[in-house]
Amino acid sequence: MNIKKNLLILILITICVTANAQLYVAPSPTDVSFIYVNDTFVYVEQDVELESNATASIVTQRKVPNIALRNGAQLLQGNGADQLNKGTGDVSIYQEGTTNQWDYNLWASPVGVAVNNDGSVRSGGNGIFAFRDPSIVSGLTVPQKVFYVPTIGGAGIEINSNPASFAIGYNGTSGPNSGQLNIAAFWIYGYEAGNSTADFIAVQNTGSLPAGLGFTMKGVNGADATDAGDGVANNLGVLGDGLGQRIDFKGRPNNGTITATVLPNTQTITGNPYPSALDLNYFLLLNSNSGTFTTETLPNGNTVSFTGTDITEGIAYFWDSDPTAQTHFTEEYQAGYGMYSPMGLLESDGMYVAAKYLMYDEAGNPIVGSETGIVGADYDRRFSPIGQGFMVTGSALQTTDTFTFTNDMRIFVKEGNNSDFRTNEETSDNDVVEAIGVGTYYEDINNFPTFTQFKIGVNINDTYGRELGVGILDHATRGYDIAMDGKSAGSTETDITFSINEKDQFLINAVPDDEYQALQLVIKAETPSEFRFRAKDIIDFNYEGIFLFDTLTEVFYDIQNESILINLPVGNYPKRFEIRFTREIEETEEEDENSGEETEWEDDNETLDVEDVLLEESILESFIIFQNNTTNQLEIRNPNNIALANITLFDITGKQIFLSQYIGNKGIYTFPTSNLSTGVYIVTFVTEEGLTKARKISITNK
Repeated sequence: MNIKKNLLILILITICVTANAQLYVAPSPTDVSFIYVNDTFVYVEQDVELESNATASIVTQRKVPNIALRNGAQLLQGNGADQLNKGTGDVSIYQEGTTNQWDYNLWASPVGVAVNNDGSVRSGGNGIFAFRDPSIVSGLTVPQKVFYVPTIGGAGIEINSNPASFAIGYNGTSGPNSGQLNIAAFWIYGYEAGNSTADFIAVQNTGSLPAGLGFTMKGVNGADATDAGDGVANNLGVLGDGLGQRIDFKGRPNNGTITATVLPNTQTITGNPYPSALDLNYFLLLNSNSGTFTTETLPNGNTVSFTGTDITEGIAYFWDSDPTAQTHFTEEYQAGYGMYSPMGLLESDGMYVAAKYLMYDEAGNPIVGSETGIVGADYDRRFSPIGQGFMVTGSALQTTDTFTFTNDMRIFVKEGNNSDFRTNEETSDNDVVEAIGVGTYYEDINNFPTFTQFKIGVNINDTYGRELGVGILDHATRGYDIAMDGKSAGSTETDITFSINEKDQFLINAVPDDEYQALQLVIKAETPSEFRFRAKDIIDFNYEGIFLFDTLTEVFYDIQNESILINLPVGNYPKRFEIRFTREIEETEEEDENSGEETEWEDDNETLDVEDVLLEESILESFIIFQNNTTNQLEIRNPNNIALANITLFDITGKQIFLSQYIGNKGIYTFPTSNLSTGVYIVTFVTEEGLTKARKISITNK
């Protein structure tokens, strides 16, 4: 892999390469030493050793890190023999939160502690991440406007940071003086599996977390206009530039294999543990029972090959909230978890459905919803940037409770529209964006292969909304698919989800590419409620429409072309409503042979005119033949109540399975199929007027 082609490193002071490490950075007897990386990445195949500049003769220079990553720069490390980073020095990495003093971001630290509180040096490897006394430099810091001018001459560059302080009470602050940051330690928590459940870990300003565990941390109030030399202020206020507080992670860079624990049906806060972006699909697929992946992705012809292990459900959950809800009381939050599914694919944008939360204005009045519902923001979650935290859920059938991060998942992707830690450098869909990784390589992440998909926005009582996602893929099944179907992180008393199995509620539903689709909904109404449906975000769709079907009234509603309002009384509706979409089967070989030829329709030796032919075709096309594999029955809809003489089912060899005769003109005919083998069948029916129609169906029974 030609990783050096984009490498631009400004090395201001001599860097020593010795037997100590593949990359070794240490101060000279007279001056500090560091690498300044701007807008690109550094790749080291093996280990990194950094020796602190804390002994510098000038006090302000003692804070100078050994590696400064700026303007989206990243550090990638490979799979060399030695992956234990060493030394007393540190790397400095900027990241911006997006919340105010009232709300959380989920974080994961890319660095660990190199020096203990007592001054002793930790052995090689990944250190804990500690929130501790400000007199110790590494940890969370805030950039200063302090320039370093090397003694050998040249322009000065920003390099220093001040340690963050910890506010007493519930509210963090930025400023008022430049380079100051007071974090509300009260809200810093981790969340990991205990003996039998998942437990909150009160980290605050005295605890610590091992690499691989994420944490909650609220934003701050106030502003800090300090420009640390890159044209970006530390904090213009949440409404200033769309970003929250900029912080500086300083410490020994994490590297190599990193693990954490999640128990069955419980959650753990984890996140990207590296000073580079993370290939999130790779992580989710490797740590779930999602199959074997072998893909030629590297420029040198190497392949990515791995088999997933049954540890997690293969879905990542991201916290999102309404910034106008200014309260510390969780019951008043307008917040929730959006979810990302890789859809069982390595090379894919996957699917993200937004969080559901209540929406109020600053005066406390509910905001009237749009036709597609009120939900959280839409994010492209495909790659996780430095510092990004998220939650994973343990598989109910897991073979081990330890999930793993590896260097193969590390990849250089600059932030844009790919996380809630956003920069101002949004990319256009027309831009070709290369992603260079240790284990993967993508020539253009703006043009991943697509799959048939759409979302359904459901506005609930003009107060909040749900977003449901549907993906149609060849490798999906009608049942629960790991790393594809996404379970709801929680529901309210009035809510809507998909039903895939008997016990769980789903917001993402992956189904096979069948001609007839019926996706069962579960609706709950605590009070008389309004549900407004509209299909949206439709991609590569080759079906004839998207419909909401009411099995009680047998009415189809076209939600692809219009917004549909359904009023429901109090109650639970586990099987009444379905999302339906169908397409006509391809012509048979016999039909293909006759295509383009003039055809005569004869009745009693008389040729029918064109109007008669069109009338007969319209009568036949009014019927809807559908195999409902969810309820294991064949359904034939007869909206015009046309009298039928018989209905016959054949297997693919032509063997007659059943024949139903003299069945009249009912609006719907149903036939159980649970006793049939999985496979393709042919349905035919004949009207009392002698018109005949045939259709293929696919029956799936487990």
